[in-house]
Amino acid sequence: MSTEPYDRIFEQFPPVSAAEWKEKIIRDLKGDAYDKLIWHSKEGIDVLPFYTKEDNEKYQLQIPPKSSGGWQITERVIVDDIKEANREALHALNYGATSIIFNLKHTLLDASETDCLTNGILKNIAPVYFEDYLKDNKSVLEHEIPDSCTPVILIPKQETIISELVYALQKGLEGDISVNRFHFYTGQNYFFEIARLRAFRWLWKQVCQLKNEPYQLTVFCETAIQNGDDKYEYSNILRNTTAAMSAVLGGSDAVIINSHDIHNGNSDFGKHIARNVHHILQQEAYFAEIEDAVKGSYYIEYLTFKLAQKAWEQFRNS
Repeated sequence: MSTEPYDRIFEQFPPVSAAEWKEKIIRDLKGDAYDKLIWHSKEGIDVLPFYTKEDNEKYQLQIPPKSSGGWQITERVIVDDIKEANREALHALNYGATSIIFNLKHTLLDASETDCLTNGILKNIAPVYFEDYLKDNKSVLEHEIPDSCTPVILIPKQETIISELVYALQKGLEGDISVNRFHFYTGQNYFFEIARLRAFRWLWKQVCQLKNEPYQLTVFCETAIQNGDDKYEYSNILRNTTAAMSAVLGGSDAVIINSHDIHNGNSDFGKHIARNVHHILQQEAYFAEIEDAVKGSYYIEYLTFKLAQKAWEQFRNS
């Protein structure tokens, strides 16, 4: 066995060009058409059977880095009863969540009720956000917790990823582009989901440059509820894991993993398992330790480039 250092191990293997790979594949097909191996996605992207360093040199974008490492382990708490919602939030934080979203269900809260709802939460450590709040209530909520009502742009799942990216850019330009928070739903199309978020970070950088604004971007991702399976709900744990992995690798700043049994009661056990998925990715798989871990991946770089290219063309022509 060679004793050369690991950083020179690839020198032991001769480089193989894309043309040589293709020639080898065609020989192995024994008369079948090479084109049958090409997958044509709904986005109009031709997914090839292999990628090489040559492709990476043509299709790699400079994806802007996130402002901070890792991601917030975010849990949503539905506010039907203020004291119970406070108990749920504290329980989630004590068992591994690092930020809370309170869904107010359009209920008006005064200052004392807001204080009761967030009592015991170290808000300088664990950020608190509100959703589905009344506009008339915003000043009270943000007086108690600054920046807790940051405008949220929900990006609904659409027929193609290109449509989602264009929608996000258009909606982002309707308000103050320096404070918007984009909320994506993450499904099971693993590599495309990673590329979608990376493409959006690049696209938003282009928008900020056109508007002569500093680049600022906050992305929340949530595992898509519609991907759940009511009959075999434990398989939803695996679905949540792959969805969360793609959100993290794509560069999400915060991730909400919905309980695997959300269709059947959203139990405390389900929430516990969801938090554990975060912990496994952070503390055992070390996903939080590497910035843009997929950078240089031939396939993902290609998908990122193509999604960004097509979305930018459509956006400019819209």
